[in-house]
Amino acid sequence: MSPRRVAKALAGFGLVAVAALIAVTVWVVRHRSDARVLQTVADVVPGALLHAHNFHWTQMKAGDRQWVLTAAEASYSNDRRSLTLKDAKVEMTSTDGKSVAATAPLAVMSLDGNHVNLATLSGGTTIRYGDFVLTTDSATFKPDEDEVQAAGLVTVIGDGMKVTGMGLTGHPRARVFQLRDQVNTQFIPKSDREHAKAG
Repeated sequence: MSPRRVAKALAGFGLVAVAALIAVTVWVVRHRSDARVLQTVADVVPGALLHAHNFHWTQMKAGDRQWVLTAAEASYSNDRRSLTLKDAKVEMTSTDGKSVAATAPLAVMSLDGNHVNLATLSGGTTIRYGDFVLTTDSATFKPDEDEVQAAGLVTVIGDGMKVTGMGLTGHPRARVFQLRDQVNTQFIPKSDREHAKAG
């Protein structure tokens, strides 16, 4: 077989392969819905302007890190007024140098531009402040008023005591918190605390 015939055969085979590839691509594109294609390619969630996995946001001020917000998933609403986070965690250092971390399976933030007006945490909220751990089912935080509210059972453990109560009102910047009803305080002896840390 001459080199010319081999070249023609290869060219013919290449044209058939390209035509088959184009035909299959056209068929796939025409038989998939636009919404499904967009959701698969861009991972768009209905009603969301933006949806992201492994969300990470660091807030800086004058070159210093103010706080770090992470979440497994984040959805920014179409109207740009809310941000919904799944498995959210906020970490910061308070003015007295203590580590602060808050976690919640679901957090919804009401926004005005980039400003958070209200944060609603639900699904089991845990806040760690230094050696203290506060847990509650849900909580709301209004940054402008420096106010945190929790309606249900609240448990605070730390510094040799466990305090439980129904409902909480607090002002984080002032570090003033009040349990409203059915307050119960238990003191944990030092030997029990050391045994719990070792086990």
